[in-house]
Amino acid sequence: MATPNKTFAKGETPPPARRKGGLTLLRVALLVLLAVASGGGGVLFALHGVYRSDLPDPESLQTIRPALRTPIISADGEVLYTFFRENRVLIPLSEMPAYLKDAMLAIEDRKFREHWGVDLTGIARAFWSNLRHRRFAQGGSTITQQLARDLFLTKEKTLSRKLKELLLAVRIEQTYSKDEILELYLNQIYFGEGAYGVEAAARSFFDKHARDLTLTESALLAGLPKNPSGYSPRDYPERSGNRRDIVLDAMREVGSITPRQHKQARAAPIELAEVPPYGRIAPYFVSYVKRQLEETYGAERLYRDGLKVYTTLDTRLQAAAEKAMESWLRELETRKEYPVQRDSTWLAVRPKPEGQVEYIQGALVALDPREGAIRAMVGGRDFEESYFNCAVQARRQPGSAFKVFVYTEAIRQGFTAGSVLLDAPLVIPGAGGDDWEPPNYSKSFRGLVTLRLALQKSINIPAVKLLLGVGARNVVRTAHSMGIQGHLYAYPSLALGSAEVTLLELTSAYGILANQGIRADPISILEVEDRYGLVLEKQRSRKTDVLDAQTSYIVTSMLASAIDRGTGRGARSRGFRLPAAGKTGTTNDYRDAWFMGYTPDLVAGVWVGFLDNRSMGEAMTGAAAALPVWTRFMIEATKDSPGEEFPIPEEIVTREICTSTGYLAGPRCPETRAEIFISGTEPTEFCTLHAPIVRQLTSLEEL
Repeated sequence: MATPNKTFAKGETPPPARRKGGLTLLRVALLVLLAVASGGGGVLFALHGVYRSDLPDPESLQTIRPALRTPIISADGEVLYTFFRENRVLIPLSEMPAYLKDAMLAIEDRKFREHWGVDLTGIARAFWSNLRHRRFAQGGSTITQQLARDLFLTKEKTLSRKLKELLLAVRIEQTYSKDEILELYLNQIYFGEGAYGVEAAARSFFDKHARDLTLTESALLAGLPKNPSGYSPRDYPERSGNRRDIVLDAMREVGSITPRQHKQARAAPIELAEVPPYGRIAPYFVSYVKRQLEETYGAERLYRDGLKVYTTLDTRLQAAAEKAMESWLRELETRKEYPVQRDSTWLAVRPKPEGQVEYIQGALVALDPREGAIRAMVGGRDFEESYFNCAVQARRQPGSAFKVFVYTEAIRQGFTAGSVLLDAPLVIPGAGGDDWEPPNYSKSFRGLVTLRLALQKSINIPAVKLLLGVGARNVVRTAHSMGIQGHLYAYPSLALGSAEVTLLELTSAYGILANQGIRADPISILEVEDRYGLVLEKQRSRKTDVLDAQTSYIVTSMLASAIDRGTGRGARSRGFRLPAAGKTGTTNDYRDAWFMGYTPDLVAGVWVGFLDNRSMGEAMTGAAAALPVWTRFMIEATKDSPGEEFPIPEEIVTREICTSTGYLAGPRCPETRAEIFISGTEPTEFCTLHAPIVRQLTSLEEL
């Protein structure tokens, strides 16, 4: 099949033309086996003649080319952070600890001192495995081959590249001594987090010189080059620890450490240095973007190839989010007198927790609901003190903030905002006689209530009854269709938020209601360019019709009542005036506080709590602990907004109803309201509960 033509950028070198009659996997395997049987010289000499013109001069080992930087740029043109290769600090082999050298040899190349650049037995074994699997399952590369590949070749898994690597390794061995090769290798390889070479890695992970590394630290570093991102001790501590233990096992097998040293090193904890700050602008967002880039392009391209990354972040909104979060949580700490607070005294006298902090934390995510663009992200109070991103990594129970999915499914099934439920004690039989009696937060009961009032006041029992009425499995399907990704159990307690969600996915789900039923998947990256300015990717949010516009508008109207007259009314009393809809969420023992709210063009979610699930104290509800952050942020974020109303879709009608019965209001109904309905679902009968008794009797006589 013909290969399509490719246009190469200026300065980009096209690959050499493929030789006709190229070596197949079977042929190469046979050649390698023949090389092993014959001592290797003749076959390698023949291969050298084939690839001689493609091989670089090994003297260029002494020249290290600097890598280009990768800036992360906000939507308004600010550079949030720049990723680049750590300044390589070249150190002689004599300054590298014996532990580190022994660990590298034990895990990467046990025959390093014996072979001449190529371990033919290992290669033959790898080729045989590749033949059996019909793919590149093993590599069989020596340290010298790895050095040749890192300096002069690519990592593509092709036969020609592998043969060039093999031949170049022989050249390197002819040019340099074993110690010189090992020194070059340990100064060259990538360990993750932008650290190239053992000295940069020692400083990055342990804040010390390579010469001061302990046995367990040396083993951990030796395990990283195989997969720096996958074995990152910061992102995957358990996986990294297991990899370290494999290195220690290898060292014991080859006799470079004693059984006692092996046991002590395996038992030693992994103590990392503090994470260097990403910068002052949106560090949690930058970290979130970094993970996506590494998944797509790999860590080496991120740090070396000079990519240019354009993101969705709005720095003005980000600054407003950070200020709103920190200012409120400091007030809350003072008011509640928590024993551990985020202040200079705590930082000075307490050791830094690994991945967690003991003071109260918070997170905020703001999205453009129409495009899915993340405009602000606060993953915690300080990235230097905790790099755990509470906005995307923490799965917490949302409490009553989950009720939105119950009410949305109910409207889809034909319930209306004026439908009536009985708020009265409820007992749900459980297995083994373990009955469940869902409580109301107020400890009281209101009798007949409309769906609007039940959601507005966040009354628990009507929500549970509604879930039972529409079917828990249907609520699960609706939640998943709106972007909740975790597993949801179809239990009655689901109505009260017993499942776990992330702030990002819950905020995005509320954005569907703001966007008239259309889901715009969250995105953080708009465009990535290579070093030549060519666009590598351009992201636009994937949009899906999840709800009809009428259902979205009805639910939005009920949530607007929650802000105007219900659990979210604190936003109004604190000065937020624009049309908005929102919902509070509180979990048992006041462990989590949520507020999710939106205008037509901005949706924001806030979570507040302790990472160790401690109670925040009596009455620390979503309205008390999270809503103030949301309000402060939204006042600043929308200060230049004209305050547009939520668009009213077609087929929405208004009727005056009795709030006690949900029927059309009569002249004697004590409390009425103008309620909205999807055309065809509006009531057609008048309230008889408050009709004159005479009229009722007349009706009976007529019957």
